[in-house]
Amino acid sequence: MNLVVDYFLVPLLPVVAFIFTGLIIIGLQCFNKPSLRPLIKWVGLMGPAAAIAATWYLFKSSPLAYTSAQPGNYEAWLNEFIQSYQLDSTTMLWYWAIGVFSFLSFLFIEVYFKDFAELPEILILLQFVSASMMLLISANSLLMVFMALELMSLPTYVLVGIEKEKTHGAEASLKYFLFGSFATVLLLFSIALIYAYTGSLHFSQISNFLLAPIGGGNAAGLMVLAASALFIISVGFKLGMAPFHMWLPDAYEGASTPITGFMGSAIKLAGFGMALRLWWGMLSPISTHWVSILGSLAVLTMFVGNLGALKQRNLKRLFAYSSVSHAGYLVLGLISVSKTGTQINSQNLFYYLVIYGFMFIGVFGILSVIEKSAGSSDISSIEGIGFSHPILGLCLTVLVLSAAGIPPTAGFLGKYLLFSDAIRSGHSFLVVLAVLSSVVGVFYYLRVLVAIYMTEPSQRTSLVIKDRAVFFAVLTCALCMIIFAIFPNKLGI
Repeated sequence: MNLVVDYFLVPLLPVVAFIFTGLIIIGLQCFNKPSLRPLIKWVGLMGPAAAIAATWYLFKSSPLAYTSAQPGNYEAWLNEFIQSYQLDSTTMLWYWAIGVFSFLSFLFIEVYFKDFAELPEILILLQFVSASMMLLISANSLLMVFMALELMSLPTYVLVGIEKEKTHGAEASLKYFLFGSFATVLLLFSIALIYAYTGSLHFSQISNFLLAPIGGGNAAGLMVLAASALFIISVGFKLGMAPFHMWLPDAYEGASTPITGFMGSAIKLAGFGMALRLWWGMLSPISTHWVSILGSLAVLTMFVGNLGALKQRNLKRLFAYSSVSHAGYLVLGLISVSKTGTQINSQNLFYYLVIYGFMFIGVFGILSVIEKSAGSSDISSIEGIGFSHPILGLCLTVLVLSAAGIPPTAGFLGKYLLFSDAIRSGHSFLVVLAVLSSVVGVFYYLRVLVAIYMTEPSQRTSLVIKDRAVFFAVLTCALCMIIFAIFPNKLGI
């Protein structure tokens, strides 16, 4: 048995698929031949396709040798990896979601940037961002969390401002970078405090250490509570929680439309995967200290997002604030997760993240087509689209209805499952506030529907979808809102 292959390379196959694809594109770029550009586009889509195939292989190869590996029996570096990397059936479901979201996002991005000289560089950055997202949700060590988070964040800062001729894109990229750097400093400080108190960076060891009662009257107890507070701030920034969301509307509006779709779906899913590991995998013994804080922030996030979206006319900014509100619902689902022994039951949270991801990619895929044709993402650009382009208008309607949580879409079922979990966990009052927040949110979603079907277009714009793959990708996202509402068990529910 080859230990390096069985305990290192095989578990990392989905991650390696993205990294290897990125390296192939770098190699092709070295030739600097325009004739290779179509090949680079195909290779770019190979990354997520290979990652999905690798995830399927791992899922069907159970039980893997890696799952029975015992730390302490191998070389030092391999022991460290086994303790720092977690691979189970739940992780592979999240891998699948990242692979699918990446594939759809890459498709929209390739069409949007097909005439841009920087397309190969964009595809390279996207491969490494996707690889880091998989590492992030598998992380079982604070060291791996930090490395994966930075590998994900740094290319994303570049992607937000990749269209150099757009000044607001450069501004958004700089703002995102500055806020992100500050959040990273706080994360490092919290890691230092945890390590100083427990002497370990591994989640299981930290969790076992924290099982002893922690009082606020001693220095050690205060150190852990301070670290937990810093985790809330730094991770809250990545999740787009209020009041740490200031960067998000500007970054989502300034970034190219399909890149915004990628950020709001795949990257948000990875962020919540990280949060799940940190709070329920590491800090669960002191959950009484942080659950109430996160619950309050969840309600604040819902209302800030929905109220902020009410006055928006720019659709990218409107859905950016919508993303903030959905982060609030997801945080409510996060604190309502149940844990049995070492098993974290997060199926309903995962279901909502997947539904939200398809919705967000679909909406921004449509907006990218509209923006290319109309040159604007103002709400006036979709006026009358339900009649001028019936299928596109119908797809956008289904996606918006799902975002609003209107039955019979999957968005309604997702909210119902999250709220049910919250009630079972004793957060009934928070659920009442969440429902009131949802009612506020319906207003601006209805404004979008009114523009689609009930408003005469102020300007005639001919929307042309030249690539059929984009049309089928949008259609797929819309159909998922219906299919997963009828067959939620397909997502493990």
